[in-house]
Amino acid sequence: MYRKTGKKVFLAWTLTVLMSVMTFVTSSSALPQEGVKYEFEEGTLKGVKILNDYQGETEDGTKFELSGATGIFLEQKGTSASVEVEIDNAGLYDLIIRYAEPYDPSKKVQYLNINGVNQGEVSFAYTLEWREMSAGIVKLNSGKNIIELESYWGYTYLDYLIVKPADNSITNLKAEKTLVNPNASDEAKSLMSYLCDIYGKNILSGQQEICGSHNYSASEAEFTYIEEKTGKMPAVRGFDFMNYRGEGFMWDDECAERVIEWYNEKNGIPTVCWHWFSPGDIGKQAEDSFYTKSTTFSISKALTSGTDENRALLSDIEFMASKLQQLEDAKVPVLFRPLHEAEGGWFWWGAEGPEPCVELYRLLYDKFTNEYGLDNIIWVWTSYTFENSVKWYPGDDVVDIIGYDKYNAKDGLPNGSAITSTFYGLVKLTNGKKLVAMTENDTIPRVSNLVDEAAGWLYFCPWYGWWLTGEQNNPVEWLIEMYQSDYCITLDELPDLKTYPLSGYNSSPTPIKPTPTPTSTQGSVLAGDVNGDGEVNSIDFGYFRMYLLGTINKFPVDNELEVADINGDGEVDSIDFGYMRLNLLGYIKEFPAKT
Repeated sequence: MYRKTGKKVFLAWTLTVLMSVMTFVTSSSALPQEGVKYEFEEGTLKGVKILNDYQGETEDGTKFELSGATGIFLEQKGTSASVEVEIDNAGLYDLIIRYAEPYDPSKKVQYLNINGVNQGEVSFAYTLEWREMSAGIVKLNSGKNIIELESYWGYTYLDYLIVKPADNSITNLKAEKTLVNPNASDEAKSLMSYLCDIYGKNILSGQQEICGSHNYSASEAEFTYIEEKTGKMPAVRGFDFMNYRGEGFMWDDECAERVIEWYNEKNGIPTVCWHWFSPGDIGKQAEDSFYTKSTTFSISKALTSGTDENRALLSDIEFMASKLQQLEDAKVPVLFRPLHEAEGGWFWWGAEGPEPCVELYRLLYDKFTNEYGLDNIIWVWTSYTFENSVKWYPGDDVVDIIGYDKYNAKDGLPNGSAITSTFYGLVKLTNGKKLVAMTENDTIPRVSNLVDEAAGWLYFCPWYGWWLTGEQNNPVEWLIEMYQSDYCITLDELPDLKTYPLSGYNSSPTPIKPTPTPTSTQGSVLAGDVNGDGEVNSIDFGYFRMYLLGTINKFPVDNELEVADINGDGEVDSIDFGYMRLNLLGYIKEFPAKT
């Protein structure tokens, strides 16, 4: 486990880790930059059809022709196609898929599995002919890897897969240390400054409180559980303004008061979502009228001035502004996440496509910011990495943080994947200008996966109840491992958020420098500082990796042997690289390592 206790690491365990690190770095990649092509029909197929120069017709009579290729048809759920890819050097790789999807004008979605572990979903946009698309960036191990596409929605044709080395510069995360509201409060600026400063270096622990309960103590159930199991408390607490509106449900469950208490008394970071019942109960067909299936409420009508829907919508917005004003009056900044999971279409705000949803989000921003003068909001947009996700994106001028809601545990088993392909897909969505967070999740990613794959999620935030406590989602030992790791920031480790300095706020983004500097044991020489900037962090880790791969033949310091030979054996090799990794993971505090 990656514990914060500072206990010594047993030699046998350390050597095991070092051996795994050496496997990671000693070979140079055999893949050319343009990649290697793998034909799906030559792979392992489960329940799929092989088709050659296929001509077909959809139910509405649309004809399509997939000429010039032999492909496979991923049809029913549970069928799959996989290829075996051999890699000399573990690392991050781009996946390019040639496909056709003639059946759904929206999209089809399939599972992506790497070496038997689900990495999230891949969206295939509508097309009547073969076309290439990116399936994201994934980590592949040294040696054999199995890349599998498993049918979820099915009805997609696959031709080939191209695997090519990813551009390593993508891991050099940047984010704008500024807020979209030019009049943001000092409290919001301080919080944003802190978030930018730790982005990519650490992950903030988070937890959603139970909502819908009238009993205040019930809201503490998840937090009591976490503290009992780990001895720690999450740094981020998720709230839901759901109960404030909805004629059949409306009550004051004191959610705003709990937000204020969390920030002002606990020094915690609050994030608020809003399960928005259909305004005025218009179109309500069931109690849970935020769901598309439970209401006929039309977002398009709601955006049309003078309609009943519009009046009800504006009434809800005005009321919610009063609750956010309550927070601002208490000098509480908040990560506000309205219209979440819109792309899924299961909530009424996403049921009519991207255009009205984006219009509603921008209306919320305009009303809250310009009309009601709320300057304590950090705006969060929940996105996906589908090909048309850019159409749903409200815009850089109204979004501060990009979020993703991860639910990929299945078959009764937890999934500790860092879903790196999703993370970097979201980074690409805004060209790296926005912070990227895991705004909801089932299984918390494993620490080793996050670090090894450089998946720099800002925070995680499991949903309440079984999503946190179920062993099939979050085994207790995994929860302890995360909360007691140096990589994870817990409530007690937060700085004073009210007085956090604004250094660099509103400046151009610069590459982050992940991980703290360890203590040197070599006199005035800072062991491990191979780029000579006075710190030891993942930038030096990258130089070590390039040196061992032969990309560079020296470090950018004059006394390179002194600083790079961090175990003091007279050589610079994979053992030194391994000790560097142990420090980044929090296992050791000093160089040379003492075991």
